[in-house]
Amino acid sequence: MGWKKIKKKIKKIIKKIPIIKKIVKVIEKIWHSIVPRMPDMPDLNDLLDNEGVLINQRASDAPLPIIYGTRKVGGSIAFIAVSPDNQFLYLVVALCEGQVEGMKELYIDEKLYATYTGSYNAYGVDQRIRSESSLGLSTNAPSATDLTIDTTHQVYKGVEEKDGNETTHFLTNFAFFNGTDTGHIIPSGSGIFGNSFTEMSSLGWTSSHLGKGVCSAMFRFKYNADAFNGLPKIQFLIKGKQINTVPNGTASYNYSANPIYQIFDYLTSTRYGKGLPTSVIDTASFATAGGICDGTVTPYPGASTQPLFSGHTFVGSEASMIDNVKKIMSATRSYFVYSGGKYKVQIEGTGSSVLTFTEDMIIGGMILQGETKDSRFNRVIARFPDEDEGYHNNEAVYPPSDETNVPTAYKYATMFADDNNEQLEMEISLNSVTNYYQAEDLAEYVLKKSRNSIGIGFNATSEGTNVVIGDIIKVTYSSFGFSEKEFLVEGITIHPQGIVGIEAIEYQSSIYTFGSKTQKPDTPTTNLPDPTTVQAPVLTSITDTAVNVTEGNLNVIMTVTFRGTSDFFVDKYEVIYKKSTDSIYKSAGLSSNTVREIPVESEVTYNVKVRAINSLSYKSTYVAGDHYVVGFADPPANVANLSIDFQDQVAVLKWDPSTDLDLAYYHIRYSPNADDTYPNSIVLVDKVSPPANSVIVPAKAGVYFIKAFDLLGHESLTAGSVVGTISEFAGQNLATTITEETSWAGTKSQVVEDGGTIILAGDDVTLFDAVSGNFDDKVGFFDEVDGFESTGTYTFANQISLGAKYQGRVSSYLNVDQLDRVSSFDGHAGLFDSAQGLFDSAGASPQMDAKLFISTSDDNSTYTAFTPFQDGNYEFRFAKFQLVLTSSVGSQSPRVNNAQVRLFMADRTDTGSNIASGAGTKAVTFNKAFFAEPSVVILAQNAAQNIQTTITSKSATGFSVTFTNAGGSAQDITFDYVANGQGVAI
Repeated sequence: MGWKKIKKKIKKIIKKIPIIKKIVKVIEKIWHSIVPRMPDMPDLNDLLDNEGVLINQRASDAPLPIIYGTRKVGGSIAFIAVSPDNQFLYLVVALCEGQVEGMKELYIDEKLYATYTGSYNAYGVDQRIRSESSLGLSTNAPSATDLTIDTTHQVYKGVEEKDGNETTHFLTNFAFFNGTDTGHIIPSGSGIFGNSFTEMSSLGWTSSHLGKGVCSAMFRFKYNADAFNGLPKIQFLIKGKQINTVPNGTASYNYSANPIYQIFDYLTSTRYGKGLPTSVIDTASFATAGGICDGTVTPYPGASTQPLFSGHTFVGSEASMIDNVKKIMSATRSYFVYSGGKYKVQIEGTGSSVLTFTEDMIIGGMILQGETKDSRFNRVIARFPDEDEGYHNNEAVYPPSDETNVPTAYKYATMFADDNNEQLEMEISLNSVTNYYQAEDLAEYVLKKSRNSIGIGFNATSEGTNVVIGDIIKVTYSSFGFSEKEFLVEGITIHPQGIVGIEAIEYQSSIYTFGSKTQKPDTPTTNLPDPTTVQAPVLTSITDTAVNVTEGNLNVIMTVTFRGTSDFFVDKYEVIYKKSTDSIYKSAGLSSNTVREIPVESEVTYNVKVRAINSLSYKSTYVAGDHYVVGFADPPANVANLSIDFQDQVAVLKWDPSTDLDLAYYHIRYSPNADDTYPNSIVLVDKVSPPANSVIVPAKAGVYFIKAFDLLGHESLTAGSVVGTISEFAGQNLATTITEETSWAGTKSQVVEDGGTIILAGDDVTLFDAVSGNFDDKVGFFDEVDGFESTGTYTFANQISLGAKYQGRVSSYLNVDQLDRVSSFDGHAGLFDSAQGLFDSAGASPQMDAKLFISTSDDNSTYTAFTPFQDGNYEFRFAKFQLVLTSSVGSQSPRVNNAQVRLFMADRTDTGSNIASGAGTKAVTFNKAFFAEPSVVILAQNAAQNIQTTITSKSATGFSVTFTNAGGSAQDITFDYVANGQGVAI
């Protein structure tokens, strides 16, 4: 056919591109528009797809990629011409932005043709790697320096027959240019590339076409019918841009697969990047992050070490900066932020907290976001251009099929069971990763992070400005049980008045460890049958159940189970469903999973259909079934076998775990009166989250109650209870008691005295008709139509005042019962048959509480803030107490009958030995003062029988002793003493 016929076909293709009119214009446009401005990008996504970049583009204005690391590219045909004798095809292929390190391999028609084995030139130095026939004669074998040519390749040589004579011709000559800014020249006659390309000048590619800053290649192909049946497909494996690898020092330009240095190059490049000055870049952060990327790991036992992160990618010169930065950064687990007027990069990994947020730094509470089904995975599939597969797309899956090195908690069967036997699959695209083990490691990181992803959000004081995205922080927040719990900052918002909004996710240092992996499995060979006929699945069952699928939400789940087809060409199944009263089906998604769990409504009939789909999108017929979903509304089962075990000053409450799927928590209340009922008790432990079935509380005599609550707020009908009997603790001595009843002379806020007790005050309503609603619909008393206040405080009139700072055990006695103003049968809110509990206890469920708080001081002037009180040991000289009364419904109030606080001092012994009295009175000071005057025993050593011992000035702090003989004269006696009393001064 010859090159002219092939060229005519190519011209027809080119003519369809409006921009290209003549070959000469193509040449000028591509080379002269590329500096300083890159040509427009017609379709970035199509061009820069992992597969698309391997194609030879045939448009002169197609954008050139910027290659970082090592990638295989096809390039854009900038010039194409055929020799007048139709023997030679000349091509100029613009590959990418220069300067690159150089070529590694050349592929022609998807087969390796040449491998470069030499060294590369330094930054700014031209390099031309070539393979050409001497004197430009195709009958001469091409010579090459530091190039290994596959001489068996079909385009290396061919045999031509003419006039009965066979002649061997060498078909391929090429020259590669590394793309420095000086460009390269094709001279007429002989020159840098010799005589193989001299004919190009007469065909339109002249010495004016320098190609400055463009990595390119020239080809001369000798036509051979056996070797070519069209335009050859050309691909180079290129070691990409030489970039600055010292961002925080004297610049040094080298090839680097370090993604952080690549980002730095892109940000600072004035040609194809953002053109940022280094003054707005935190160069130290780039140096630190780059060092982390270069850290070495061993992917599997026996393997050579490799960098922790490597970036091998290409970006578009006219894409947005952030899109290109994101693409480069996809090879790492890093953050790119703008903070303090500078761009900063930070690798997410192990480290230490930069700041601890305590409760006094948190403004307005905290939002807690638990793991969700949409963000929790038990399998992550990483799609990446695999360097071992010719940079075609491949997959790395975590957990891998060989789970030998996978921890038990992350084996698929374990996670699948933990996720209610539901496949939670995530696919990620890693366009900058070409190494299988790095892709698997990132997939592992994504999966592990998804399973430890408690998120929080809060507003903080101005101290929050000291953290940036990617920092590790510690958070103490008692309401959520956080005590210096570590989180990773993922979002920061600056609000007016110096308030800083913080968004963070649970920090788990273990997920960043590069775990030992199994060696990459070989790619299997697959034989596919005729795909046009697809076997239908078998629908085996449709059931429903109530399951807790997300934190705080209870859903009815309809489970559709079917048996998959034996047709191995089928890779997914489609499930659709609808209410029987609807006309349009909804999709439950496409998946290979043969069990589908679908959120549905209770007490509704659903129509369900299932079909199989193969990898070529051929579909089977539907199989159908109907199912009636049963609702749920039952309260949790009563808690059984509540028991108490007193252990010194604490008590351990235990009970049988509830089997309710929708169990939210256990609620524990207490009353000091053993014969009290559940409504007449106060909250001891608000919530005990399952699976816990025990809790430690202060040891107190009285009755303990427990109820279970489900996610919808239903409580078990009858409270479990146990009576604890305990006397005063051994070695503890009552020192003082303060009692507030019945005078209640303390400071009251929104509480009032009522018959020797205190209760919440009624809401202030000055006008009878100022209340909304109907007169006969209100609950409570006629003259307090709005019920009780929701909260109130009573500050004790009495306080504990000691002579010094002591350590002692403080115990409270609060006798509280429920005051419920729903006194008539029809006064209770809600439907009669919806009320929980017994028929005659419509208002029995307590929704009120009274809690004791303590404030201490050493000088009776500066006191701590009031904090929740629990029986236990305290150190103070002065102590104040406050009751906080609360109610969540207007018809209830706690009624406090007794409020007492008792201080106990422990037994203590103080001793001294070998003390010389001297011939007079000896004053002795105890090692630490007692709470009160102790008893003292004196043991004189070797004293005569007539020696008399006299103790004087005995007090809590010490005593004096005098030894006298029969004549009344003071004697010098060596003695010991033992003092027994209570309490210890601090």
